[in-house]
Amino acid sequence: MKKDEIQRQIKDTIIQNNCRGIVLSSVRSGKCRILLETIKKHSLEENPVVFLAYPNIDIKNSWINECELIGYYPEFIFSTFMSLDKNKDAEASYYIFDEAHLLGEENQLPIAGEIADNNKHVIFASGTYNKTTLHNIKMYTEMKLIVNYSTEQAIEDGIISDFTIFIHKYELNNFETVEYGKSRKWKSTEKKECNRLGARVTNSMGQARMFAALERMRFINTNHTLTKTVKYWIKQNFEQRFILFVSDEKTGSRYEIPMFNSKSKNDIILKEFQEGVLNHLCLIKKASAGVTFPNLQNILITAINSNGENLEQMVGRSLLDDTEHSNIHIFVSTEEFQIKWLIKSLEGIDKSRIKYV
Repeated sequence: MKKDEIQRQIKDTIIQNNCRGIVLSSVRSGKCRILLETIKKHSLEENPVVFLAYPNIDIKNSWINECELIGYYPEFIFSTFMSLDKNKDAEASYYIFDEAHLLGEENQLPIAGEIADNNKHVIFASGTYNKTTLHNIKMYTEMKLIVNYSTEQAIEDGIISDFTIFIHKYELNNFETVEYGKSRKWKSTEKKECNRLGARVTNSMGQARMFAALERMRFINTNHTLTKTVKYWIKQNFEQRFILFVSDEKTGSRYEIPMFNSKSKNDIILKEFQEGVLNHLCLIKKASAGVTFPNLQNILITAINSNGENLEQMVGRSLLDDTEHSNIHIFVSTEEFQIKWLIKSLEGIDKSRIKYV
């Protein structure tokens, strides 16, 4: 089935439901264009007011870019998820929550539910919902899933490429002693330092436990054995075109490849990679959703956590139908807590696509 026919069916379904409901439209299926063209067809106004709520600037920019591509310019009221409370009384004809799986349950979903209750045409859209997220959105909005077009279905239909996930395990160094700490310094091995941080998580409660867990996460996603493992892959595959997702700028600088993050003064490096001028790109908390990368077959993920929706979004950067098959490389330690995160993040992915190397 052709992509435009699938998009037409999704648009018709949304219109049949009077532009109200929860929409699951696979990564790389053209969700933004689908929603814009749906509004254009459904609205009696030439340029209706659209309230667009989004989690980050990449998503906002993807809508602006899509408007230019199709030549349709509704009047937007933009709001980040963090600003929903401030903007909840804005008057619009349509209310769109894009990448709705990222709405915070405690502080954002209740406000989004209030907006849904007070307005007629409201859509919660994403390419990735897990069971818990979908249940929460249904509960807070009292809306139903009107479109259920998954990534698996898109692969089967041939509108996006298939993929394999390769899991690269490594062991923390337990022989070399290195220095840790800032104002107070001490020496230890990676393994012992990880154990120390793990003990803090186990022995803490409440907010202290949360901070200890975050500190351990930062450690496991930035340790030097991880860097060495990834650098070895890069050395062996330097001719390959790839994106590398890392946790922070300091860690990203170790790889000595072009980097794009929220501190970048412009998006020249990002565009050069998209245009094929560059073949390697390091991303830090940017472009994991809402950005298209042509001819991208390899993705390297180093900052793994238990969020499967975010993982699927990163995987989706390489699933355009301009490549036959995509290779996703996840680098993870043998530490039990991180293996649990990995297993949790992979719950929504067909096990036949996962290979341990």
